[in-house]
Amino acid sequence: MLKSLSNILRLTVKELRAIRGDLVMVALILYVFSAAVWLVSDAGSTEVKDLSVAVVDEDHSPLSARIIDEIRAPLFEPPALLSPREAASAQTDGDYVLVVSLPPDLERDLRRGDAVEIQILADATAVAFAGNGSSFMTQLLADTVSDYLAPGGESDDLVNVVFRSRFNPNMTTRWFTSVMQLMNNVTMLMLILSGASLIRERERGTIEHVLVMPVRPHEIVLSKIFATGGVILMASVLSLVIVVQGAMGVPIAGSLTLYVLGAAIYVISMGSMGLMLASFTHNMGQFGLLTIPVIVIMILLSGGITPLESMPGWLQIVMRTISPATHFVSFAQSVLYRGAGLDLVIGQLAAMVAMSLIALTLVLARFRKILS
Repeated sequence: MLKSLSNILRLTVKELRAIRGDLVMVALILYVFSAAVWLVSDAGSTEVKDLSVAVVDEDHSPLSARIIDEIRAPLFEPPALLSPREAASAQTDGDYVLVVSLPPDLERDLRRGDAVEIQILADATAVAFAGNGSSFMTQLLADTVSDYLAPGGESDDLVNVVFRSRFNPNMTTRWFTSVMQLMNNVTMLMLILSGASLIRERERGTIEHVLVMPVRPHEIVLSKIFATGGVILMASVLSLVIVVQGAMGVPIAGSLTLYVLGAAIYVISMGSMGLMLASFTHNMGQFGLLTIPVIVIMILLSGGITPLESMPGWLQIVMRTISPATHFVSFAQSVLYRGAGLDLVIGQLAAMVAMSLIALTLVLARFRKILS
């Protein structure tokens, strides 16, 4: 037992030296867990901000002037006043996401109590901005007309619905995207780097040097997982604390220790999967082609981009059965966003432990077949 642990330790140090000697890999890890997290979180925002708007004013009344004046920053850019033909052409060219059409006699009809229709044309090729922007614009138009016609008036509704957002009061997109991007980076790098460590030894011929040593397959496998996993785990935790929480100002609600425990289990499962995929390939090109679809499916269907609940029931069962990423995203969201304790995430941890054991068993069986 002690000899086996000693062998694993020495092999792990060997792997860490190999990582340290690969300056491109070190630079990639630093970039992915620093600038990449920040850039993707900001660039991937779906918040309505400075949305381009055009207005077709066919009323030219004080009310229409009031509406145009209320369309302002930070939600919207100052609106452009266009004719109907100009607005149609400009939106076709993609110049404006929203076009608000104010009909003739708008104010007069409203004061007479007649029904009036204000049309909002949204460029739905920008799906998120069109949907969110239309909602904000609809609310703005309703509030502006109501305040103009009956200033200071009280609502006649019998029920006053109060809406509050928990865990993200201002619905700031970067609070979500930054943490999810960090999760995606852990998935990609752990899967790629663990498998690449085996492919690299094959291509350089150093695997034969290891095989002549008095070591067993499980010691080689565990050393590769521990070395790569330790680097990725440390980088992700530092990125979470320094970049996400410190520089970006995203609050971390839960226990960092609990998160580290879950992340450690997850990197073991990802490392095992990466080594297993590498065992089916003979060079880096084949390994890259094999891992790309695996990474895409795991990330897109993990629940970090779209909610798992929005997927078909059978697909939810499949992903929860074969992918540890689904459980890790659920675990990270519960701990980091909602401050959940161990009692609430024990199910996700148990699922990741089970998947890690299965993945390790498979990769060891495959590894022995390769060496025999």
